[in-house]
Amino acid sequence: MKIGLLGLVGSDWTDVTYDRIRMAHDWGFHGVGAHLSVPARTITDEVAAKARKAYDDNNMPFLQVWGPYPCIVSPNEDIRKAGVEGARDLARLAAKIGVKESGVRPTSMSPNGDWAPHPDNYKQETEDRLVRSISEIVETGEQVGVDIVLEVHVCTTLRSATVIRRVIDKVGSEHLKLNLDLCNFVGDYQTAFNPAPMINEMFDVLGDRIATVHVKDYLMEDRFVIHISETVIGTGMMDWNTLLRRMNEVKPDGYVVIEHLPLNLIPLAKRNLTKMIQDAGYKLG
Repeated sequence: MKIGLLGLVGSDWTDVTYDRIRMAHDWGFHGVGAHLSVPARTITDEVAAKARKAYDDNNMPFLQVWGPYPCIVSPNEDIRKAGVEGARDLARLAAKIGVKESGVRPTSMSPNGDWAPHPDNYKQETEDRLVRSISEIVETGEQVGVDIVLEVHVCTTLRSATVIRRVIDKVGSEHLKLNLDLCNFVGDYQTAFNPAPMINEMFDVLGDRIATVHVKDYLMEDRFVIHISETVIGTGMMDWNTLLRRMNEVKPDGYVVIEHLPLNLIPLAKRNLTKMIQDAGYKLG
């Protein structure tokens, strides 16, 4: 098992330097992914090459590329096509700098953001548009030799193991993979207090398509009605015994990727996760 990091790079990449990636090296990470804050098509060859060099000079694996694009489930065909093209640009950028995986978020029917809830996210016609969009994005991934990795969340169309599996099967490409983020499926009290059934279902149904697993912890706030907040790994309610055991069974050499933390809390999360992996007796690194 390897420990990766997201959140160190999240910009237009002009600030990706040797020293920045060295931070992850010094913290003991085995790989680092990168977010873009601007469309992939705006990244020049010079900036892309400089970012890649910062990784290479630190002997740091460049895990995945993520970035923004318009809604790929929009009923407005112009918007949907623009979103697909933006996601294709991410795959092309990944291929250009030798990164093997490019991320795709399912977006949302809400005008408030990619992860904002909306009732239409759960409609069949929205799922149909998502399948069409992902199929078009994967076509480019196949052409450039990059796997397309889905991000999933209970608020989106990709809301459950069953739906995610159905979408993957409809697309029907071996180049379509999954970033399994289990914290994203803690949506009610029952799951929050006992996440093991959800974790097991996700690995049972989707284990053969996992590229990486994002790892976060969560806690319940004492407020009505349901308020679930992310927290530092090892300080919340996540069932780490079940999560790490299933990861070790399904993908023992895979990456568990820490994300969504300010820089000052990343070392603590890394130490806590390292200890849990080692205490369980799983191979690390």
